[in-house]
Amino acid sequence: MESNKTNNHTQIIPSNFGQRRRNSSLPSMSITESINVYKSVHAQNPTFGMDIFSKDFNPHGFVILQNNGEGNIGIPICFSHYVLLLNLKGTSVRHVNQYSYDVNAQSLQLLIPGVIYSFEDSRDDFELFIILFDQKFLSKEYTELLEFFQSNYEPSKLNQNSFAQVLSIYEQLNLEYKDKKIDYQGFSKILLIQLLYILKREKTCLPQKEILNRSEQISNHFLSLIEEHFQNRKSVQEYADILEITPKHLSETIKDTLDKSALSLIHVRIIKEIQYQLCYTTLSIKQISSSLYFANSSDFGRFFKRYQGLSPKAYRLKFQR
Repeated sequence: MESNKTNNHTQIIPSNFGQRRRNSSLPSMSITESINVYKSVHAQNPTFGMDIFSKDFNPHGFVILQNNGEGNIGIPICFSHYVLLLNLKGTSVRHVNQYSYDVNAQSLQLLIPGVIYSFEDSRDDFELFIILFDQKFLSKEYTELLEFFQSNYEPSKLNQNSFAQVLSIYEQLNLEYKDKKIDYQGFSKILLIQLLYILKREKTCLPQKEILNRSEQISNHFLSLIEEHFQNRKSVQEYADILEITPKHLSETIKDTLDKSALSLIHVRIIKEIQYQLCYTTLSIKQISSSLYFANSSDFGRFFKRYQGLSPKAYRLKFQR
């Protein structure tokens, strides 16, 4: 199941996914849990980034790593923290909520807490530097800066000068945490803020997006509403009611603009959530079913098998890490 490729008409409606997950029964991963998922792709005694295998390793709200792009490709994951990705080389497709992005070398992307994320089609030469940080790592005065990215999480392609500048800051951060000189954490926060302002500038300087027609506005609003309500709203009728249009109008609009059925988009998001919870949490199948407001475990199992060809139990046994 593929998400929607972004284009010049994509205007994502701001939404605080992290806050919503904290206020719901849906789980998300801490920095430590996220690192454990991808431990297999990090080397001991790395030349760049922290050594997550060291006895002295302790995230303290901030981690810098190198990754070759391998891992549990295709299985969605959800973080409670920020992820700042600098792609050094190679290409990949990265899925964030209902959207898909082609990721190329020399690009920078910030993933915000609460989004559902996965990647695929990584080439063998794919390589990136990664920063994980909690919102509390930065002072409250930068809340507005972080809020800018609530609707701006697509990757930004950097020109040669910007890429060199960003790469240099990553390398400075790496040295700060390796040398641990006096005030290294405070200095590292300043460097991280520089990266975020550079990314904001890159996004702000992009050409103005075309004004959306009514059909495109409905489609974008619909995709945002799915992210807000997929946990307990599973029918086209329910979303049409929110949009104050008929289910037929909504279905036809989605088919015309996205070439997909409205119902399938709702179901895709639910499936992503189930995959994530089956593979990365210890919740029972009954608990997962309840968290997504299925009438019972049998309905839940039939729904999942229709799309994945496996029962929830079989899928968990095959893919859980």
